[in-house]
Amino acid sequence: MKKYILFILIYITSFNIQSQNQSISMNSGYDNQIFYSMQNGEMVNIQNDNWDIAFSTDAFSSTIRINDGKGVQLYTYHLGDTTDWNMINTSTPNILYNQMYNSDITWETGAFDINTTSSGFDYGWGVYNLQTHHIVGDSIFIIQTINGNWKKLWIESKQSGEYFFKYSNLDGTGLVNTSIQSSNYNNKRFIYYSLDQDLLHDREPDLSSWDITFTKYITPVQGMPYPVTGVLSNVGIKVAKAMNISDPFNYIDVSSHVFLDDINTIGYDWKTYQGTYIVDNNRCYFVKDYNNNIWRVIFTVFEGTSTGNIEFNTELVSTSNSVKTDIIRNFEIYPNPTSTDVNIVYEFTEMVTLQINDIHGRLIYNTNLEDHQFASITLPIYNFEDGVYIVSIMDKDNNNQHIEKLIIH
Repeated sequence: MKKYILFILIYITSFNIQSQNQSISMNSGYDNQIFYSMQNGEMVNIQNDNWDIAFSTDAFSSTIRINDGKGVQLYTYHLGDTTDWNMINTSTPNILYNQMYNSDITWETGAFDINTTSSGFDYGWGVYNLQTHHIVGDSIFIIQTINGNWKKLWIESKQSGEYFFKYSNLDGTGLVNTSIQSSNYNNKRFIYYSLDQDLLHDREPDLSSWDITFTKYITPVQGMPYPVTGVLSNVGIKVAKAMNISDPFNYIDVSSHVFLDDINTIGYDWKTYQGTYIVDNNRCYFVKDYNNNIWRVIFTVFEGTSTGNIEFNTELVSTSNSVKTDIIRNFEIYPNPTSTDVNIVYEFTEMVTLQINDIHGRLIYNTNLEDHQFASITLPIYNFEDGVYIVSIMDKDNNNQHIEKLIIH
């Protein structure tokens, strides 16, 4: 009986989170980037014009992004390969074409990855070596930094989580040979670097602690790449858009809308410029967080570049707690965090699917668990990289019923 009383209290408490008006500021000129949690509000508000390139920290990723929304430009040197490093000079920018940009659909495709081929071993800036398991850089890039300085850049390799690269001024002066051990920052999605300052910036909150980010990025506008100010969602966060709603503040028909993984589902077009910025007051968004709670987001004010101030309303409209105890009577993971095998103790009233995904959404483990009273299984983790994982329990209809974080170190 105590178990069900506790469940009712949790359920009621969850829905006592009332509609809340939120105010944030990216500062004038949109100088800052904001990482935001639906549950906890603003996590980090940080300078966004002091870095040029960002390296993925995931051991299985080779993604390298640029600060294109704030003006960084990237081109492949198309007149030769890495042996032509010395052929590049101060006149080279005059012959460049096919500027490259980050994807605004997925974090997994950065500007450096755009030249990826379908071979399976070409990662855009380098090629995977089957013998050494290293990615070896095969291209020279010409990059204009956020401060307007032109550099030539060669990402030489990625080895065991460490990126090796060199860059210099176009005439060869100011040569820098350096490396970044990105795996030291695997609790972040990216680690950032300034070419002009030769300086590493650890500027993100923990990768599972935020849901959306307010930032500048490049997106196609009327068919042309254009810098916009908007909202991108974190990996694994799903968003649904509701348009032409007469009363968004009382609209909770979540089931009528499709949740998408595209990071730009919120995007930038909830506002238009008509001498001043006008916010669309007939739309809202539903954001499904890592705990499977659904939040409604309604934008109300956007002041533009003079202040960077944004106002919006958030409200919890659905919680995973409301269905959790229907099927799951007990579910425990131990030890957690762990560096040894993981034990799972459970009691289910029907068969469920157990899935483990890494923080980038990739499926690592999948199995069915029969309904049982107090059963247990042991999962060997010898092939898991250190990091944060999402353990999901789903019923036969593939509705998430319970989500837990698993930390391996």
